[in-house]
Amino acid sequence: MRAFNLPLRHNLYWVLWGIFLLFLPNQLSAQEKSNQIPKPIQKMLLTSKIPDSSLSFSIQRLTPHTGLSQLGWQANQAMHPASVMKILTTLAALDLIGPQYRWKTNLYTTGYIEHGTLKGNLYWQGFGDPKLVPEELANMMLELRRLGIHSIAGDLVLDRSAYHPSVKDSAPDDGEPKRAYNVAPDPLLYAFQTISFTISQTNSKPVIQYTPRLTGLKIVNQLESVTGDCSNWSKSFKNTIQKTAPLQFTALFSGNIPSACSQIAWNTVALEPDTFFKHGVMAAWEDAGGQWKSPPNIVLEKVPKHAQLLISYRGTTLSDAVKDINKLSNNVMARHLYLTLAVEKGLLPASTADSFQIVQEWLKKNQLPMPELVIENGSGLSNIERISAEHLSQLLTKAVKSPTADYFIHSLPIAGIDGTMKHRLSDRLKKVFSSTKSNDKVFTPDPSMPVKLQQPGVLMKTGSLSQVRSIAGYVISKSGQVYALTSIINHPMAPSGGPVHDALLTWLLEDGLNDLK
Repeated sequence: MRAFNLPLRHNLYWVLWGIFLLFLPNQLSAQEKSNQIPKPIQKMLLTSKIPDSSLSFSIQRLTPHTGLSQLGWQANQAMHPASVMKILTTLAALDLIGPQYRWKTNLYTTGYIEHGTLKGNLYWQGFGDPKLVPEELANMMLELRRLGIHSIAGDLVLDRSAYHPSVKDSAPDDGEPKRAYNVAPDPLLYAFQTISFTISQTNSKPVIQYTPRLTGLKIVNQLESVTGDCSNWSKSFKNTIQKTAPLQFTALFSGNIPSACSQIAWNTVALEPDTFFKHGVMAAWEDAGGQWKSPPNIVLEKVPKHAQLLISYRGTTLSDAVKDINKLSNNVMARHLYLTLAVEKGLLPASTADSFQIVQEWLKKNQLPMPELVIENGSGLSNIERISAEHLSQLLTKAVKSPTADYFIHSLPIAGIDGTMKHRLSDRLKKVFSSTKSNDKVFTPDPSMPVKLQQPGVLMKTGSLSQVRSIAGYVISKSGQVYALTSIINHPMAPSGGPVHDALLTWLLEDGLNDLK
């Protein structure tokens, strides 16, 4: 066979063409993804005295465009996320349990009903309803009344076996035991074990109201109204709650309240869990028209197999719980939701280790491996939880196409509107909204996106701890581009990092990604 010899010049052409093809994927990749900090954010980091080594962010463009599709900075670094960890918890729960899921609380008895009196103990079996509030308890008491019961002659037996005792230790001790966010998970948690006091003023005299009603709680009001603004109202304000008799408690208020304060909300964790639950149930039963033959005692034990079911009450829906968790960053509800993953798998008593295993399996199923992931309790209120900005943004990207996308997206705080973003970016968003309304050609929404992502704005979960500031969610720009964004700052100066994140959000609203190469 005769050899087919090409001229050297021709051979060189094909060699160079081969080299070009070899490097073409890398060139395209460089156009699609970049690792840098935009100049406006660099400037704000300097102003906030936060080193760029303490920042990690990941931006993923979710709508078609010829420019960069991804931008990041230290995006794969394991970071302390604070409350943006709730995104992983809520997305997993929406997918695994479903938005229409309702928590149940069962009431049993080993006694019998005679002439309207329940003669025997009333057993309460809880499964961690995260929002068992006064309205829900009132409904339960009305259901008891509809069974023909008007009097109870027995004790209250509490079955908290749904949770492993170790779950109470799955959060750091920050020295603030009276703060509602520090309440430990409890299968029979009532009203977050928190009394919400409202202090208003009538004829220059402070007036105190509270919820939930607790039998035996007395308010002693020694507050005085003084001239002054409301900026530092708690300076001389004091509140203590003390037991004064076997079934009596006194909430003492003393000090001064500035006259400029029209209304003050004061929330405090009160009493022990058993005592709080007992006095709450006693009050709710009395308010429903029920009576006690004698004050009930509290007994802690499991419901016996031979007990008769009186009521299986269905509480809040998972979708409503997810809204409170993400919009209001409710830590207690997030911890309950995380444990519910294990409860619904029948892993009783549920532990955080069980829930972590379930989340890991869910991530694997969805092809989202996260080797750096550390979850202590699912709320982000932790010193050890870790996740990367890249993986959170990947999760947000995948969430847009999930069957429960609308439930999740509606749960995120809306900048300038509600939740933890209510007072952020208001002025910037007004300019964006006005420009899109005045020129319809500027804003072009992507019809393939969920409806909530077809209008300009910022839907963003926030997180904050002493050395953490974080955001994660979606930005819909002035042109209609949709971005999934996660940004985390871990540094002692993190509390001054809010403007850094606002600068990043503003930059995306203005489609800053289009100008990068």
